[in-house]
Amino acid sequence: MRILHIVKAYYPDVGGLETSARQIAEGGAERGHEVTVLCFGDKNESVTVNGVKVHRVKPIFNVGSASVSLKYLNMYRKLSREANIIHFHVPNPFGELAFCMFGSHGAKTLCTYHLDPVKPKLFVWIYTKLLRMFMRKVDVICPTSPHYIVSSKIICDFLEKCRTVPLGVDIASFRNVSPERISEAEKQVSHLKRPRILFCGRFAYFKGIPCLLDALSTLPECTLIMVGDGKTRAETEERIDKLGLRDRVYLAGLKTGEEYRAYFHVSDIFAFPSTWPESFGIVGLEALASGLPIITTEIWAGSSYFNEDEKTGIIIPPNDPEALSEAIRRIVSNPELSKKMSENARVRAEKFSIEKMPERYEAIYKLLEKHMI
Repeated sequence: MRILHIVKAYYPDVGGLETSARQIAEGGAERGHEVTVLCFGDKNESVTVNGVKVHRVKPIFNVGSASVSLKYLNMYRKLSREANIIHFHVPNPFGELAFCMFGSHGAKTLCTYHLDPVKPKLFVWIYTKLLRMFMRKVDVICPTSPHYIVSSKIICDFLEKCRTVPLGVDIASFRNVSPERISEAEKQVSHLKRPRILFCGRFAYFKGIPCLLDALSTLPECTLIMVGDGKTRAETEERIDKLGLRDRVYLAGLKTGEEYRAYFHVSDIFAFPSTWPESFGIVGLEALASGLPIITTEIWAGSSYFNEDEKTGIIIPPNDPEALSEAIRRIVSNPELSKKMSENARVRAEKFSIEKMPERYEAIYKLLEKHMI
């Protein structure tokens, strides 16, 4: 099959959407398909990455987080004529616009649905109209969890088209981190006493960072490792200083590869205090694969799908520092509970292995090709 992926950004850009798009595309290439990706990038170029032909288009400008380019539309019109399957990764306004303008030229279509539009408000109103038009035209919608089918304000109106395909994690890479990398990570955080809480992700308004820091301020026995960076970095540092936590928080910055994975091995518990509009949270799967008990918030997203309450971790209400503090204290003060959750986390992660996601999409591709859905 000739499979075309339409996505806003692609490797080397990192993030949940970008990572999953790469996993699916490379999984298709490994199965012998001719896989092409159309995405935005820092420059106009066409390269081959791990068997996948990647066409990058430099945007003219951005509206909020949406990239704008007439060349992207023209590239879509050209590439879509050569495809059997067109796989969209939503949100990506110009991808959905291209489909609504030019159609699929007979190719079957599906989308991985990651997230409802959130802001800016004026753009959301317009984009929602576009998304609903897109959803009526696309053949199959693949939300990343059954929970998000219910909580999404868009796809809940198209249930008959939905086929859940959860995101995946490379379990082996998180379990088999070299002793040298783990030792390096330990040196970086050696000044932090145990138990250590780990947070990984963008420093963004919906990640629940203020809630996490407030909870830490009531847990003098705990320390915190924060891996990532983003727009709220400055206010995060201000809050750390205001709460007097500077000696108990280590800001590791952005990390990738084995250097990133090593931090899971020098931590004791994973905190994922996100608020809506978090839709899945692949870092939670990474924590499960590493065998860390995990605390997530009930926001009817993927985190409540992969984290089994009281088994692999604890699910708490969002924006509740007291509940987060109590959940952390319960786990770190009870070695038997922590050990059991760690064991369950490793088992649960197997259901979300990176190998399963491309397999699930492969099955959908074949059904589409045979006109069975």
